[in-house]
Order: sequence, then structure tokens, then C-alpha cells
Amino acid sequence: MSDTYAEKIAMRVGRELDDVLAVLARHNIVDSPTPPISRSLRLKKLAFSGVKLIHGEAHPFSFDWTPQSKGVNVIATDANLAGKSSALQVMLWALRGEPKSLTTTVRDWTQHVHAEFQAGDRHIRVKFDVADGKPDGNIDLINRDGSKIHSLPFTTPESFKAHMNSVMLDALDLEPIATSREVASRETTVMYADGWTSYTGALLFDSDSNALIGDATGTDLAQRLLQVFLGIPWATTLFQARAAKRVTEALVSARKRKLSQFGNQSIAQMEARISEIENLISSGVAREAALGELQTVRERFSALETRVTTLKATTTAVNAEVAAGAAELLAKKRELLELEEEAAASHFLSRLSPTCCPRCTRAFSSSRQKNELTTGECAVCLTKVEDGAEVDHEALKAAAQKAIAKLERELKTARLKADELTEEFEKSRTLLEATADELAELSASGTAQEEQKLRLEAARLEGTLEAIRKLVDADSGEEGDLAILTQATEVAKAEVELAATEILARSGDLIRQLVVRLGMRDVERVVLKRNASVELHKGGSQSSFGGLSPGERLRVRIATVIALLQASQQFGAGRHPGLLVVDSPAKEEMADANVEEMLTALSELAATVDLQLFVAFRGAARALQHFDEDRCLLATGADTLW
Repeated sequence: MSDTYAEKIAMRVGRELDDVLAVLARHNIVDSPTPPISRSLRLKKLAFSGVKLIHGEAHPFSFDWTPQSKGVNVIATDANLAGKSSALQVMLWALRGEPKSLTTTVRDWTQHVHAEFQAGDRHIRVKFDVADGKPDGNIDLINRDGSKIHSLPFTTPESFKAHMNSVMLDALDLEPIATSREVASRETTVMYADGWTSYTGALLFDSDSNALIGDATGTDLAQRLLQVFLGIPWATTLFQARAAKRVTEALVSARKRKLSQFGNQSIAQMEARISEIENLISSGVAREAALGELQTVRERFSALETRVTTLKATTTAVNAEVAAGAAELLAKKRELLELEEEAAASHFLSRLSPTCCPRCTRAFSSSRQKNELTTGECAVCLTKVEDGAEVDHEALKAAAQKAIAKLERELKTARLKADELTEEFEKSRTLLEATADELAELSASGTAQEEQKLRLEAARLEGTLEAIRKLVDADSGEEGDLAILTQATEVAKAEVELAATEILARSGDLIRQLVVRLGMRDVERVVLKRNASVELHKGGSQSSFGGLSPGERLRVRIATVIALLQASQQFGAGRHPGLLVVDSPAKEEMADANVEEMLTALSELAATVDLQLFVAFRGAARALQHFDEDRCLLATGADTLW
């Protein structure tokens, strides 16, 4: 006898079965080994009216259409901007509860909307008026005879969307697709569910999305939609378990992160430190410590004061030596200059031979000049010139230069010493001032300051403990739940992988047959994957969905949905409701020949698959070539649909 889903989890995690069941129930995880079969969705009626404003002129309009409930319904016009896409978008507005790609202009023109749908066994009528682009109306659940079973009024876009979400999910037996997302502003992860509007993304094929199914890219919504529509057993359970696990992981991580912000001390260590502080205060150890600190600072201040005084005196003496040395050096340089001037004058005058008085310019007699040569008396002043009185100026200059060099060296050394002493003095004085401030503060505060520090530390620790205890008390067992949710995810994942293998292989074969019929004749094999990606093997090469041309991607998307419907009919698996809208296939860079080929294939497929298909394109004549007139809504020439 095989174990149940909950029993498998209990065995893996080593917990009681009742504990596992309680956690699964608390997180809304339901085992779904047999998903329900699809329920069909059909548009029975679409009508809307209003007033177009063109170049300031008002043009009332009215649109009323009852399409075929099975097979292809064509909307074709010869002119662009004739109302094809907008008619489909109004239908989607009524179906979704919110517009998808309806332009603001058309929304402002529209005043009344009336749409009726058959969803499973439910006949649903949606009627609303539009004012300033906002809907105001009712969703009616009606009997076959037209009488109302229940009515849901709405007056805001939000209430309209919410009502359609609940009505359509219930009518089609579809559940919200559980997932999670990070909320950066709150640093947390929250659980939410993609509802009816996400499902409707798999009903419309236009140029707004490149996803294989649905209209969301860059998220895992496409793969979740694919797995639900494929009818893979356990897929819903996997989504629920995975979302709950992510949210619980975020809660556990947030709690650990908050606890880590309080440091690495345990509660016991903090309580011990508080007790130690209380003992220090009561025993007076804090006072003794404060007195010891005060004495230490006093001794340091006294030593610094002595040091500063000594440095001041020494610096003054050295600065005096520098000043005296500079003065002596200046005097020596002056002496050297005088010697140089005297030597130059002596050398110049000794070479002169005067012939007249330098004062009155009276000429000397020749006998006076001869007398200087014979007696040694100067011809100018008649003074006896002594032998050996010549001065050695070069020797005197050399001695003076040597003395100057020595003085410069001594002065340089004295200046360096003075700079060092000055720097040391300034540092010591700054330190002395800081120590004086510290001493003044300690003297003013007394021993009470140390006690105050201890009391502040104790208060901080007590606040931290209180915050930690609140976090611990707030723990509703997330860590215990996480172990169960982790295994719940793993068990569901294993079940999905086991069940999906055959379904994916079967669907891949159906998609290959369909894309060949839709014109891609060289496709040899299609591999459909759970992550909503496909591999197409053709011409000896392999291509991904993203590597296809826009026209090829459109045909693969259509083939995928039709394959889901075929699987539902042939194998009883698949949950797509069978309503499909293809808007302007020529936009997808498809050549006219390819469009013709695809329209022919769709006409043939519609006869064998239970679906209601809407195709909108240009060319009224083209529509009549492929489809019966009663299936075509046409606007020829310059006419518009509404």
C-alpha cells in the first residue's frame, strides 16, 4: 500500500503525521494528485455602444454580435483602424474584469458594455456603464431561462476585477496559482496568488508577449500556467508548497538577521554581565577604579608639565645660540669683504707712478722722483717706505673663509636641534592641554561617572535582552515548519516530475503534428519542458522558442494551446477552457502565403477540436475564402465595424 503525501513527508522529516498535517493545513497546502478536467468557456454575446469624437464631431456607434459557440469566428476588415482589435479588447475587458490593451481613446468613447459568457455550467452576464473610463455595473449569474440566480454589483475597477476573479475561477474550477515575491522595501517575502487575469493571458495571442503561454515573460508564471493547463498531477500542490517554503525561509532568515544585529553574545552571557555590573556598583569597585584612574591622570599631567617646562628652557637656550651664531657669522662675512676690498686697493695703488700732486696737480721735480729711487722716500708724501711691510691678503682671506665655513656648519646643526626641540615642545604642550582637560573632567565628575557608565551598559544590555525575548516569543515555529515545508516541496516535485514525463512527451508529439499542419513542415520533433520552453528539431539542428521568428513563435503558441485541448479530449487531461483569440497574425512578420496556410489549417482544426476561436485580420475577401459567411464579421472597403 502506497504512502500518502503527508506520510511521505513525515517519514522524511521524522515528525508525527499529525504535526505534518497541521503544518500543511496552516499553510494551505492541499494534495492534488488528480486535477479536475477542463470546463469550457464560450463568448455568447458581445455588445457595446457609445459616442466617437472625431475632429470635434460626435458620432454615436453601436456594436452587437452573437458569435458561433464552436469553431472559428472571424473579424476581418479591408481598412486599418476599423475596430477589429478594439472589439476583441472590449470583450477581454468584460471577461477579465480589467482592460488589457484597450486604448484610452476607445475606453473614453465607450459608454455601455454587455457581454455574456458560458463558463462550465454557469451562464454569466456582465453589464456595465462607463464614465470617465471607469466601469459601474453588475455581474449576473443567470439560469437557462434568463432569470437571475445571483448578482454582484461593482462601482470601481478594483471591485469589478475582484468579482470576475472569484466568479470565473469558481465557474471553471480553477484555483489561484500560489507563488511568492520579495518585497525589498520591507526586506521580506510574501505569498500571493496569480488569479483569473493571469489565466486569461493564455487565451489571447497578439504581439505583446513572447512567452510560450500567457503574456508574462521574465517570471515563472508561464511555466505555472503550462503545468496547470496540462493537468499535471501534483502541480498545484508543488506551487503551494514552494511558495510557503520561500515565505517561511524569509521569516527564519529575517529573525536570524535581527538576532545577529545584537552581537555574538548569548542571553546567558548578557545576563551574567548585568549581574557582574550590579556587583561592581554595590561593592564600590567602581569608585576605587575611578579614584585610581584620577591618580594616574594626575601623575601623567605632572610628568608632562615638567617635561614641557624643561623643553621650553632648552628651546630658549638653543634659539639664543642660533641667534648668536648667526650674528657671529654675519660679522665674519663682513671681515672677509673688507679684506677683499683692501687687497684690491693695495694691488691697484702699488702699480701707480705719480708725476704730480694728487691735490693741486703741481708737477714734481725730476730730482724728487730720483730721490725716491735712491733714498726710499715717497715722491708724494716724502715718507720713508719700510721694507717688508707688504700684507699677505690671500692668507688672510683663506683664514676668514675657513672660519665662515665652520660657523655655517655649527649654525646648521644648532638650527636643526632648535627645530626638533620646538616640535617636541609643541607636541608635549598639546598633550599637556589634553591631559589637563581630562584631569579637569575627572575631578569635576568624581567617582560617580564610572558608576554611570556601568549603569548605562547595564541598561543597554537589558534593552537588548528584551528585544531578543520578543523575537523569540514571536517565533510561531517557523524553523520547525520549514523542515516540513522543505520536504513537502521535494515530495511534490518528485511526484510532478514522475507524472509530467509522459504528459510532456505526449504533448510534444501533438505540438509537432500541429505546427506541421500550421505550415512549419520541416519540424521533425518538439520537446516540451515543464519550464514552458520548447526545443524544435528541424533540418538537423535544434532551436529554442526564443530563437524562432515571430511568425514561427505565433504558430508554436497556437499549436501548444490546441494540443492542450486535444489532450483534454483524447486523454482526459488538460484544463484550458478552449477560448482562443488570435489578433492580427500578419503583424507577426508572416508572409501572406503563411497567413493563408495558417487560416486554412485553423479552419480544418476547428472542426476536430472543441474550441471557440476568434481570428482578426485584414481582408474581407480572404476571410470568405477560408470560412463560411455566418462565421465572419466583416467591414468592407472603408467601412468600420462600429
